[in-house]
Amino acid sequence: MARYERFDDDTPAPKFTITTSSNNENSDLLVLGNTTLSKEDERTVRHALITLNIISIFVSTVCSLITFFLAIEERSVSALGFALDTILDVLAFSTIIWRFMSSEDQAKREVYVLRILSLLFFVSGLAIFIDSISDLYHRTHPIPNQYLAIAVGIQTFIFLCLAVGKYTVAKKLNVISAYSDAFNTTISALMAFSVTISTIIYNSTAKFWYLDSLVGMFISITIMVYGIWLMLKSFSNII
Repeated sequence: MARYERFDDDTPAPKFTITTSSNNENSDLLVLGNTTLSKEDERTVRHALITLNIISIFVSTVCSLITFFLAIEERSVSALGFALDTILDVLAFSTIIWRFMSSEDQAKREVYVLRILSLLFFVSGLAIFIDSISDLYHRTHPIPNQYLAIAVGIQTFIFLCLAVGKYTVAKKLNVISAYSDAFNTTISALMAFSVTISTIIYNSTAKFWYLDSLVGMFISITIMVYGIWLMLKSFSNII
């Protein structure tokens, strides 16, 4: 098993509860259902999640730059939306790293991260939705380019691998923010895949020019709904 450097005050996170002001009921924020993990294993799992997010930041930065320039060249709204979403993902991944960097104030960190992620999801989804509506209204046609399909296809595979790894870690930690992180990476993989498919279809026949915008709208609505759900969970008595 890989060895990780020990962070300051790197003690295993206990199960935290908070008391709401409305009814004084305890609310589990970490929901650590897996009690079979040893202290060392729990610490290693948290470090693994941090490592995966560091990799995600690097991958997202590179992918967003490549996709952004290709999207501008092709006038592809779904590809542009994917690039913008990937940029926001960097902020989301950074908050996850902060969330699990230390074992102090786990309850507060969980709430803060859920609210930050919910705002990032909603803003990202809203931007993509507005851009998609604008392209449908102006009947903007993408410019066929096989390089975009190839680049985004590779990104689909990379994000899918990261999502599987994060979901595996999230199952061990059983924390909503960890599951949200896995969901976010999965959405990135789905967005990349949809961009690949819509680009391939449009390169074959231009009569489906609107498919690019429709895919962008569907993904944007999914992201916004999940962002609202996260925000409601962060204020809920039971998470």
